[in-house]
Amino acid sequence: MANLKTIVALAVVSLAGISAAAGCAADNCYRALFPCPSPSAVSVASAFCATITASGTTATNYPTRATNACGTTADRYISACQCGPTCSYSTLAMATSSSSTTNAPACEPPSTSTTFTSTTSTAPPACESTPVNGNLLYGDFECDFTPWNPLVFAPYTGVYGYSVTTPGFTKFNSFQTQFLGIPNCPTTCTYLRLTSPVFPVTPGVKYKYTFATWFDGISRGFVGTKINDRAGRTVSALDYPVTNWRFHQVPFQANATENEASVFFEWLNVESRLDSVTFAPLSAYCGNTSPVGLLPDGEFECGLGAWTQQKPDPQATAGVVNLGSDSLYTNSFPMGDYAWRVVSPGVPNPANQELHVSARIISGSMAVTPGKKYLVYFTSFFSNRTVGSVGVMINNSPIYTRNPNDAAQGTPAVFSPNHIIWTNMAGLTSVSVKIEALVFGAGTIAIDSVMFVELNDGVV
Repeated sequence: MANLKTIVALAVVSLAGISAAAGCAADNCYRALFPCPSPSAVSVASAFCATITASGTTATNYPTRATNACGTTADRYISACQCGPTCSYSTLAMATSSSSTTNAPACEPPSTSTTFTSTTSTAPPACESTPVNGNLLYGDFECDFTPWNPLVFAPYTGVYGYSVTTPGFTKFNSFQTQFLGIPNCPTTCTYLRLTSPVFPVTPGVKYKYTFATWFDGISRGFVGTKINDRAGRTVSALDYPVTNWRFHQVPFQANATENEASVFFEWLNVESRLDSVTFAPLSAYCGNTSPVGLLPDGEFECGLGAWTQQKPDPQATAGVVNLGSDSLYTNSFPMGDYAWRVVSPGVPNPANQELHVSARIISGSMAVTPGKKYLVYFTSFFSNRTVGSVGVMINNSPIYTRNPNDAAQGTPAVFSPNHIIWTNMAGLTSVSVKIEALVFGAGTIAIDSVMFVELNDGVV
């Protein structure tokens, strides 16, 4: 980064009660106690503050969400409670760390001094939960990182930090980690953990959670994620081009005893950005409202739905199928139980195809904004390296081709991700996505997890 001592943060300032809160600084304890995007949590915290005394003798009901940041001794809570909630408007501020230690304001224990210089004052962005039909709240970090809980592990306090910064993947903000100094780490070290609020899940139900990453530079480090301490995904800084956003999805099925869940991310020997964390049951992707993006029925869990299928090749079979009943898909890493599939019993007759297309699916129409960027994402499966390829069009204009021999596809018989950033330069106001199976030999092509997502203009 240009200045490792500079942290861009979102300092929440109350314009209505600025005099009462003068001198208060929002440390991690304060943010955990008063998560501004959650009015109910702020209400609970206010009620708790009414019970605590200066000696802490009546404080026995510390809010669970705050104990990681505040501990279980009264002084941190008393300090934060004296400030009270300050959640009306947001001021984008630059916090510059210095090496001197000063006496902290009433709402923050003594620590390295921090100076805030206001650069922009504006009404806060919309603090909506994401996804629309999901369970995980505030995964877009548009209103700071509360009620998520960031924790820098003790050996690296002061040399590793975090903030909310711009640009985000889909909206304005993202969560960023960075080195503030040179850590004493001989091999691979875990610097920071970011934990989501606890949310409800239903035993036996299949879910997926999504997130986007951006790495500042080439590093041997990585970001790892787990849900309920089960391994989810590891993303290395070497996996993709640096300073490029990348979208990821992870399957999760709640077991018979799980009624709630929490996602956490850990940073090992790397600094990066995180954004667009969502969690939703796969059934939420059925119908006209998708938890992620604009495109309905992209998981095919309820059949074709809004898609239209065309099959010019009478020799081929095509349609949405249950993958679980076919051993071909064992260890293929599908998302859910269903996918769109095209099967060719042999080398097709080109006279029966349309420019080698044996079958295609066409999405419903989606409203778009001229000049905006969009993510076209899907996973592709090829049973062998000679069966054919997949082509993608938007409004009949080709934008992408995936071949089973492409390095990004990896080994055959695996659902591999495809990540396309499309810019609406043609001034279109509505589009549809067309995915075609170009078949050249015997075998199977399958498609799943199709998404069409509006992005921040700064995404590359």
